[in-house]
Amino acid sequence: MADQSVHMKQFEEAKTLHNNGVDGDKKAVKKANEMLLKLREADPDNALIEAYYGSTLVLLGRDAVKILERADKAEEGLDALNRAVSLDSNHKEIRLLRGNICVRLPESFFHCSETAIEDFTFLLDRYKENFSYLTQKQVREVLQNLSAAYQIAGNPDKADAVLQHLVRLERKKNS
Repeated sequence: MADQSVHMKQFEEAKTLHNNGVDGDKKAVKKANEMLLKLREADPDNALIEAYYGSTLVLLGRDAVKILERADKAEEGLDALNRAVSLDSNHKEIRLLRGNICVRLPESFFHCSETAIEDFTFLLDRYKENFSYLTQKQVREVLQNLSAAYQIAGNPDKADAVLQHLVRLERKKNS
């Protein structure tokens, strides 16, 4: 039991470092990746650890200087994120991570806008079933990212429809 508590504390620290890395801290990305690699080895079927590990790989790719290393790390990270979804396809945090990454990667190389659409649609469907599933901030971000994913996927009509939905939400919030 004490071992589990130590792992959870390390995981929370790794998540904090990961989030600092998302904000541009390259050293935090490396440290988070190292921590998550160890946690992953200790608990190989933990979907959330796998997802954050995959995300740190994509971040390492973002920060890499060499083009091939960038692509390889991003591809490896996507593989880990896909594995995380296959381990737990209903986990909100995993779907948010993968969707956010997929909508930001170059479509011409990674072809993952459809995956982003799948993740954001999944999240919104769960939200429609239970309005406490996402915060209002998350709903706005998911709708913005879904619109972007539709645009990237070459479906501007659906992108516009999602933006219109977002505008209606904003009006409702402000009235």
